[in-house]
Amino acid sequence: MKILLLQLKRIGDLILTTPAIRCLREAFPQARLALIADSSCASLLDSIAVDERWLYHKGAGLTGLAGWGPNAWLKHGLLAFRPDWAMDFTGTDRSAYLSALSRSRRRVTFERFRKKPLRRFIFSDFVKSSVSERHTADHYTDLLAPLGVKRDNVPLDLRLSDEDLAAGRSLLEKSGVIGPYAVVHAGTARPEKYWVAERWAAVLRFLRAEYGLVCVLTGSEDPAEQDHLSEIKSLLGFECMDLSGKTDLPCLAAVIKGAKLFCGVDTAAMHLADGMRTPCLALFGPTNPYHWRPRHARCVILRARTAMPFTPRQEGGPMREISAASVVEGVRDLLA
Repeated sequence: MKILLLQLKRIGDLILTTPAIRCLREAFPQARLALIADSSCASLLDSIAVDERWLYHKGAGLTGLAGWGPNAWLKHGLLAFRPDWAMDFTGTDRSAYLSALSRSRRRVTFERFRKKPLRRFIFSDFVKSSVSERHTADHYTDLLAPLGVKRDNVPLDLRLSDEDLAAGRSLLEKSGVIGPYAVVHAGTARPEKYWVAERWAAVLRFLRAEYGLVCVLTGSEDPAEQDHLSEIKSLLGFECMDLSGKTDLPCLAAVIKGAKLFCGVDTAAMHLADGMRTPCLALFGPTNPYHWRPRHARCVILRARTAMPFTPRQEGGPMREISAASVVEGVRDLLA
């Protein structure tokens, strides 16, 4: 059996699709799985347990990781693959077009997309699953129902190679990180998810003074994120290690895997911490942890204006409503 998986959303969504891929691997161990993902996720694809990996480039078409151009990709990739099932997790016009192009006998997407143009002609199966009432990973796993797979709370499944782990260790060693360390990931693509710089600085000082942890900052090269990290560092009063912009996704995952603690906002790095089973303190404000929270055993989730148990329709608040004291208390719970 051949199964095509289409997940063209952001990195976090791709990571949260790995439980569904894990379920397919366990239910159909002989199946051949192919994944189409957005080009922004390219560095992560080797960490996902599929047999074929193809990229969608916005405005430039499709390629394979082997360097095929769009025409060769179609000839040697999708058209040659001829899946038995095409599973569209994305629900966009792009993913619907690729589902149709796959010529799969069974094409599956979510019920809420049925009314979009041409969907009832493209897809054979529409799965009922409420995106607002389910954790996102469970929502994606729901799409497997036509194959007879029905499971909840399946862990994330990211697999780092020996080379990825070695790259993480090498980067830490070259940066002078010796001994136990904590990773702090303060940035994100959405400014409304930023926490107060002074409070991050207070938490970093606490990690160093109370637990003797080296503080490692991670993040992207985005100018706004760099400004945020610079402000945090200026308030510390001591040197911390800034690895922002120096890691691809597997190397970042390897750095997080070796940490005693991950602290961060709702972003892809938080999902990497969940996938690596690293003790994790995650801060939420406008986004709802009911849908996006890490779910492994050693996690503390803090959200502005709401508290556990989180429910689907709770409204959050601005990140500034989360106090430094509550984060320090959460760290103590994790490292007790």
